[in-house]
Amino acid sequence: MLSAQAFDIFRTPRMDESIEKVEWRTYYPYVKSFRNNDTIEITINQSDVFEAMYDGLLFISGKVKKNGGGTVSFVNNAGAFMFSVISYEVNVKEIESVRDPGLVSTVRGYMCYTEEDSKHLVVAGWNYPNAPLLDSNEVVTCGKQTIRLTRSNNDNNCLLVTEKTTGSTTTTTTASIDIENVELKIKRIYPNNDIRLKLLKAIRADTPIVIPYRQWELHMKPSLPQGSTHDVWPIKTTSVLESPRYVIVCFQTDKQDKLTADPTYFDNVNITNIRLTLNGESFPNERMRLNFEKNDYAEAHYRYTEFFPSYMSRMQKRFLLDFKAFKARTLFVIDCSRRDESMKP
Repeated sequence: MLSAQAFDIFRTPRMDESIEKVEWRTYYPYVKSFRNNDTIEITINQSDVFEAMYDGLLFISGKVKKNGGGTVSFVNNAGAFMFSVISYEVNVKEIESVRDPGLVSTVRGYMCYTEEDSKHLVVAGWNYPNAPLLDSNEVVTCGKQTIRLTRSNNDNNCLLVTEKTTGSTTTTTTASIDIENVELKIKRIYPNNDIRLKLLKAIRADTPIVIPYRQWELHMKPSLPQGSTHDVWPIKTTSVLESPRYVIVCFQTDKQDKLTADPTYFDNVNITNIRLTLNGESFPNERMRLNFEKNDYAEAHYRYTEFFPSYMSRMQKRFLLDFKAFKARTLFVIDCSRRDESMKP
C-alpha cells in the first residue's frame, strides 16, 4: 500500500541491538534416578544472568523394553505422559504445578495447536497431524529456579500395544520405558549495556516485577452414575486471586493405564447438553441440543473453534480438530471469561 512513508528517503535504518549475545546452557538433575515414582529435580541458581525459560528444551533419552510378540508404539504426546506431576518454582515460590501433565497438555494442544505447529513438534513427541509455552509471556527470569518432574507409577499411558492374532491365539505383550538421562537446555540472554544498567538500577531500587501467568488446573471425576442420563458435579474454587476463565470438559472410557488403549482420545458419550453454573450464573445461558449419533454437534465444535481467539486475544481462528476428527476427540469448551468480577469464587 502506498503511503507518505514511501517518500521518507532520508530515514535512518534501525537495527535491534538490545541483545549482545545468546548462549545455550545445559542443566542436569542432581540425582540421576529416573525410575517410576522418582522425583527429578533440576535447579538453576543464577542471580546475575537472565534465562529465557519460556524457550527451554527438555531432552529425555532412554529405551523401550518389550516382552511379547505385539507391536509397541508411542502415543501422541508420550513425553508428558511419562510424568504424574510437573512443577516450576522461582525463588522458592511455586508458579505452577500440573497434575497429570499428559492429559492437560494433550487437551491444551488440541485447543491451541495447528497442523503447522505439529510439523516442528514431532521431535517433541507431538505426532498428531499440532508454540511452545503459550501461557507464559516472553519475559526473561533470574534467581533460583527449580523444575520438578515426578515419574508416573507406570508407563502404560505413554505406550500403545497392538497385539498380534494368529488363528485363535493372541499375543500378550508388556512394555516399559527405561529413562537413561534428562537434560534441560535454556537460553541465556545478555542485554546491551544500556538495558543492563536500567535493569540493575530498577533491581537495586527494589522495583516490583509483575509476571502474569495462567494456570491449568485438573479436576477428575472417577465415574458417572450407572444408568443415569443426568449428573451434577460440584467443584470448589477457593482462591481469591485466581478464578476460572475457561472450563474444558472431556470424557474417557476405560483408557487410563492400559497399554492397549490410547489416552489421547476423548469420548463424546453422546452428551446432549452440558452447562457450568458459577456463582449462580449459567454458561452457556441457553441449553445445548446435541446429538452425536446423528452428527448434530456443530454447536460444540463451534465453541471449540472459538477458544483460541478468545484465549489468545487474536482475531484468527486456529484449531487442530476439524468437524469429523472432533467426534473422536471431543472437548466441551465453556467460556466464562466475561462475567461480573465483583463476584469471585
